[in-house]
Amino acid sequence: MMFKRLNRDAGERVFMVCQANEANIASDDVVMFELTAASVDGVKIGQPTTAGLSAVIGIADAAIGNGAFGLVQVYGYRSTCRVQLTGTSVTPGMVLQAANAADYLAFGGTIPANLSPLFVALASVATSATSATASTKIFIRCM
Repeated sequence: MMFKRLNRDAGERVFMVCQANEANIASDDVVMFELTAASVDGVKIGQPTTAGLSAVIGIADAAIGNGAFGLVQVYGYRSTCRVQLTGTSVTPGMVLQAANAADYLAFGGTIPANLSPLFVALASVATSATSATASTKIFIRCM
């Protein structure tokens, strides 16, 4: 893990080194630990699935090629992250969660009782489109 040096100008951020176990993991993608028996090693990551939403570990800091290693942000403020909007707005403080088979966060639904909110919106986002993906500021709490 990499802990960003503390200072008064920027909040703390924590990163984990992970290996992509699928193609097309881009910057700002939500990722989870792989749960396929042959791939479970605490390092391999992929796109969230319904069965693995509790295994979400954070947001890819930059694109990671299949089989390559890269950084995943697991804690702290992040200035960019994709959020799926469905004709409404996201307001600061709103709880966001990983979406099944998607590389973005969504809001709504019920957080399971055994999970605390992993992602919280820190900025407002609004759209007039029925369904769109926008970038917003978030706080990550996945460790």
